[in-house]
Amino acid sequence: METKITIVYANRNRDLKRISRSLDSLKNQANLNFEVVFVDYGSEEKLASEIKNCCNLYTFVTYYGLSINGLIWNKSKALNYGIFKAAGEFIFVADVDLVFLPEAVQHLIQIATKESFFLFPLGYLEKKEINASNLLELIPKNFGNVNGMILVSKNSLITIHGFDEFFHFYGSEDEDLFQRLEHLGLKRLYSDNKLFYHQWHQSFSASDDISLTQKPRLSNAMRLNQQHYNFNNSQKIIKPKGQKKCGEGLEILDQKVLQTPDLNYKIPNIKAHVVHFLNEELKIDSEKVVSVVFYCDSYYNSLKYKAKEFLGKQTQPYLSLKEVNDLVLEKIVFDYRDHNYHYSISGDVKEIKFVIML
Repeated sequence: METKITIVYANRNRDLKRISRSLDSLKNQANLNFEVVFVDYGSEEKLASEIKNCCNLYTFVTYYGLSINGLIWNKSKALNYGIFKAAGEFIFVADVDLVFLPEAVQHLIQIATKESFFLFPLGYLEKKEINASNLLELIPKNFGNVNGMILVSKNSLITIHGFDEFFHFYGSEDEDLFQRLEHLGLKRLYSDNKLFYHQWHQSFSASDDISLTQKPRLSNAMRLNQQHYNFNNSQKIIKPKGQKKCGEGLEILDQKVLQTPDLNYKIPNIKAHVVHFLNEELKIDSEKVVSVVFYCDSYYNSLKYKAKEFLGKQTQPYLSLKEVNDLVLEKIVFDYRDHNYHYSISGDVKEIKFVIML
C-alpha cells in the first residue's frame, strides 16, 4: 500500500485569500494520496467561520476550529493538535503561506522513511497575485533553507511528544523539534527539489514588540525562545519536560467558564502591587476562576509624579502597562501555559484583563 501523507496547517487570523491559494495548489497534485488537517487556533469568530467554509470546499481537508482566542499564540500547541488528529503514516508540516508545485506530494511519498526526517528549500515569491493558472509561471526571487517545513513519521513525533509547547509567539520551535528528533536517533536529510513557494507578506519584526497594542506581544520573546532551544539542546532533551502527550488538553478548554469568575481584582500599575499579585496572591487562589484588571493609577500620569521622576526624588516605583503586559505574559509562558485562561488588552490600551482557571 502506498504511503499516505498528512499535511498539517496551523493558523490564527490569516487572510482568506492566502489560505485559499495554498489549498488551491493542492488540488492539482500529481499524487492525491494525502489529507490536510487544518487547525484554526482561535481566529476571530467571523473569520473562523469564513475559513471553515473555505476548507469545506476541498474534499481532502478536515477543519478543526478551536475557540480559544483568549490564549496567546502557540504554534507548537496548534501543530501538536493537528499531529494528534492525523491519519497519515507521515506528517508534512505546512504553512498557510505555502504554495505546492504539482509534483510536491509525489516527491514526499517517494522519499518518506521512518529512519530519517527531511527538510526542504523554500522559494520566496515577490508581492504579486497568485492563482492556480499562473502557478507554474512564478519565479521566486530567492530560495532559503531556514523554514519550518518537515517530513517525518507520525510515530516519531508522537514518541517525542511533538513540538515543545514552551515556545510562544514566533521562533525556534521548528529547530528545537529537529534537534530532538536527532537526539531520538533520526537522521536529518535535505531534499534538493524546489517544490514549495512562499507567498509574500510583511516580515515579522521584533521591533513591533516595543509598544503595547491590542494584539498581545512579548518583548524579547524570540530571544527567550532561543534560550529555551539552547537549554533543550545542551541537555539533549527528547521529550519536553513536563509536557503531556502530543495534542492533549486543547479540546477540553471551555473559555465560557471564564465569563463567571469566582474572584475579581483590580490592580494599579504600581510595581510592588503587580509583582506581589502575580507571584504570591494569584497562586493562593487554587481551583478558582480569577479575573484581574491591571490599570494605570491616576498618579502615574500626574505632573507631580513626572516631576519627581525627572528630579530623581524617591517615589513609589511604577510600571508602564507594556511592562505589566510583559510580566503577565512571561508568567503565562513559564507557569500557566497549560491552564484555561483568557488574556486581552482593551481597545484604548489602557487596561489589561487576565482571567484564569487555577
